[in-house]
Amino acid sequence: MKFSVVASLVSLASLAFAVPNPLPGSSNIVVRDPAIIYNPNSQKYFVFSTDEGIKMFTSPSLTGPWTRVGSVLPNCSKVNLSGNCALWAPDIGILYNAYVLYYSVSTVGSQSSAIGLATSYTMEPGDWYDWGTVITSSPGGAYNAIDPNIIDSNGIHLSFGSYWDGIFQVPMLNASTASASPPGTHIAGNSGRPAEGSYIYKPPSSPYWFAFFSDGTTPFVGATQRPAPGQEYKVLVGRGNSPSGPFYDQAGNALTQQLNPPTGSLVLGSHDNVYAPGGQSLYHDPVSNRDIMVYHYIPNNAFGGPSYLGINYVDFSSGWPVIVS
Repeated sequence: MKFSVVASLVSLASLAFAVPNPLPGSSNIVVRDPAIIYNPNSQKYFVFSTDEGIKMFTSPSLTGPWTRVGSVLPNCSKVNLSGNCALWAPDIGILYNAYVLYYSVSTVGSQSSAIGLATSYTMEPGDWYDWGTVITSSPGGAYNAIDPNIIDSNGIHLSFGSYWDGIFQVPMLNASTASASPPGTHIAGNSGRPAEGSYIYKPPSSPYWFAFFSDGTTPFVGATQRPAPGQEYKVLVGRGNSPSGPFYDQAGNALTQQLNPPTGSLVLGSHDNVYAPGGQSLYHDPVSNRDIMVYHYIPNNAFGGPSYLGINYVDFSSGWPVIVS
């Protein structure tokens, strides 16, 4: 009987701490590094994704149906670097009453990279203007100019970075011009750590700013071998009192520290049929009035295939982000 009671308690605890699966309706939408925003005029959600000049999807609700509607820059970016037709890791926001979309131009493993900017008043296909290069990086430097994230709070800030010496942030003079030379303020990562894809977010309900980032190995299509358990992509976080940090994890360690295990508190890792989630962005959904996180993941039962769109609600009432139903 004692064993039965203990087993029941363990089972209940497991249920209590189970990570919710992604919302239904997007398990067939192939994406990497998604960003989301809602357009109240057209009453549509827009999701932007890596590849094909930044893929675009729209939906009347978070649970779909999602429709592929074209690309932001179908004729390539004016940034004169290899990879200027694929384009990676978009970030979408609003500045000066226009939609601003920052994108990455690079190739895998290269530090010859740039972050570019496109703008639109509607976000509809064909209504995007490409401003070209915002910042660049080159081999031998401390940073890689990919994975942009724009923050508008007490001035405009641009966060970026992947591997190398980590994730950084520079102040912006305007949407297309940095007011200081990169790399700027060190946000997270160091010494080649596989930390990338930062997203700096302040939920309306919290006094804190949160620095989300992806950490680990992200498998690509055609992969035949999984990373060692725990070394695959996952979403980590730290929090601070300003959008420029410093940011600390729940153990009190700065995200820039070189420690083992690495710094950052787990928000979302592999679970159930979700493998290697990452490439995340956060958004306060004006329809549900809830915080959400969008990300890509590989189905556990289809390793080696493409990644798909995951959407989950996030709760900050404990002081830290928790994935909830």
